[in-house]
Amino acid sequence: MERTAALIARQSETTLDVFASGIRSLAREDCVRRAILRPRAAAVIDEVCGRFREIAHEAKVYQSINLHDRDGGCVASSFPDRVGLESMRRDVVARPDFLSAMKGEAVVSQIFVSRGTGRPVIVISAPVEIGGTVPGVVRAVVDLTYFNDYILTPQDYVHGGKAYIFDPNLDREVPDGWKPHNIIEARAYEQPGIPIPEDMLQRGSGFVRYPSARGEQLAAFCRTPRPEWFFVVEKPRKDTMRPIHAMGRVTAGTLISMLFGVWGGALAVASPLLTRLGQCMDMARDIEMGRLERRVEVRGTDEVARLGKGLNAMADSLEESHAALEEAERLYRSIFENAMEGIFIMDPGGLLVNVNPAFAHLVGREDPAQVRGTSMADHCGADVSSLLLGELRRSGSVRGLEVNLARSDGSRRTGVIYARADRDGEGALIRAQGLLNDITERKEVEEERHRAQEAQRRFVEAQLETLRYQINPHFLFNVLNSLDALSKTDPERISELVRQLSRYLRSTLSSRESGLTPLEKEMSTIESYLSLEKVRFEEDLVVSVSMPEEIGDALVPELLIQPVVENAVKHGMKTSFLPLRVDVACRAAGEHVMIEVANTGKWIARDTAADAGKGGIGLENIRTRLELTYGDRYGLEIGGSDDRVVVTIEIPLRGDKNEEGL
Repeated sequence: MERTAALIARQSETTLDVFASGIRSLAREDCVRRAILRPRAAAVIDEVCGRFREIAHEAKVYQSINLHDRDGGCVASSFPDRVGLESMRRDVVARPDFLSAMKGEAVVSQIFVSRGTGRPVIVISAPVEIGGTVPGVVRAVVDLTYFNDYILTPQDYVHGGKAYIFDPNLDREVPDGWKPHNIIEARAYEQPGIPIPEDMLQRGSGFVRYPSARGEQLAAFCRTPRPEWFFVVEKPRKDTMRPIHAMGRVTAGTLISMLFGVWGGALAVASPLLTRLGQCMDMARDIEMGRLERRVEVRGTDEVARLGKGLNAMADSLEESHAALEEAERLYRSIFENAMEGIFIMDPGGLLVNVNPAFAHLVGREDPAQVRGTSMADHCGADVSSLLLGELRRSGSVRGLEVNLARSDGSRRTGVIYARADRDGEGALIRAQGLLNDITERKEVEEERHRAQEAQRRFVEAQLETLRYQINPHFLFNVLNSLDALSKTDPERISELVRQLSRYLRSTLSSRESGLTPLEKEMSTIESYLSLEKVRFEEDLVVSVSMPEEIGDALVPELLIQPVVENAVKHGMKTSFLPLRVDVACRAAGEHVMIEVANTGKWIARDTAADAGKGGIGLENIRTRLELTYGDRYGLEIGGSDDRVVVTIEIPLRGDKNEEGL
């Protein structure tokens, strides 16, 4: 029974590793990455929610699948009503599995009680990695009852005992007033009533005997170290001890029979008795040597007949156990032989003791026999092999070790290794078991995507630079016209206008590689511009510029506001009662900056292309700059009344460039 519990534990760990591999692949899907980058895009979120529901329905064991942002907030879920749920965010953000996944590790959690359903669960968490960062985590919740039903219940038919995974110390308390988010239509979870003493909990395996409503029971348990779970195989004690009891009774009866035969001295009875007893002894020797085919022909009801019946029963029981072990080995072998991932077993020196066909294929061999006995260093290099063995000795596990595989045909592949150490009682490494996944195509796709993104980034920057150079000369034409007019009407004011122009040009002609500038500097440029216009229009123009200090370092596209202010002066002078009033105001609005340019007068609807032909930049070009810089994360509105025009620009407070375009 103890070996059976250990075998079930290992099979279950392999199954969970397969589940974890699936969740890691899910976290790399394009729709999931788009959802974590654009959590407000309803169409993208609906697509991911539908994808999660489909996987949960097909896999059966998943209670739910959820996508969380870096703050624990639910972005998408197989239960869409969980999206944005604050109580769920508070619960998830403190979970150890979530914190580990945010560090880039794919982990399987301890057993705990879900706040969403009130049922014991195991959570598989995988990071969503984008450009070397982890902006989110995919968490797949495995219901413990479902896991026992779908994974462990079939073991009942193989091993003849009830198999469980559970935590004897599970805390099932929930906060006062707690209500589940989602009700799962299934029977209530029943914690196995197996009383494992505290001192035995500290050991890795053992037996416990206890009474129950079904009679006295025997349970063998095996504890896994990471995560710490208990796998238990439970049988009625009478079924386990039946062959031993039968043998004891028969042995005692046989001894009595032999004494009786000697005491009686009846040779006519002793001769056939000894013959039958010799047959029993021959069968006992066969059983000892593992040959279970022989059976004793039972005649009569005397002690030798009982001995023969007991030996037959023992042989039957051993045959059943042997068949169960063969079936368990067959199931394990099926997983080993048919797995898509490469599976290997390695000794402490780095020699490959056993590999499956997938591993042999990854290193360019047709038959696993060609790989057995070779060193891991032969396939991934001495440095990587030393690193792998050193980490296994130090921490007992290796996750996500990327390796370059040298194949037998001279080609190379890229793989990633996940391995776990088996240790002896003193903690020394005795063997290592692990998985090798081929990520060559994924790496090539990622590199190609990176090259495409770099090309797109340079293209967008070139577009932005072109627009900036288109804007810079615009104001200069108007100032030159003003100089020409002043030379005829008021030459003494030309020197003042030239000084203002020099200050303005110094601020506009200097540019940054990013195309972004602090809002404080942009507003200073606007003030210089309006000072020049004041020289031009004098008392016919009244201006005001305001900006809170706390948003002065917010980044905005260079020369974004100046064309709007220029239009306000230009068209306001044509439609407003004098003096024309122009107000430029900035303010913070949550995670955004609001910039308002208002002027007295009326809105003049014009074709921006026509304006551009006359040297004007036009609002359409402003909209293009905003879209190239921020994608869909901006706002541009034109409003007002009969005697006032207001242009409002809304941009992110943190002026990062468009993540999709760049």
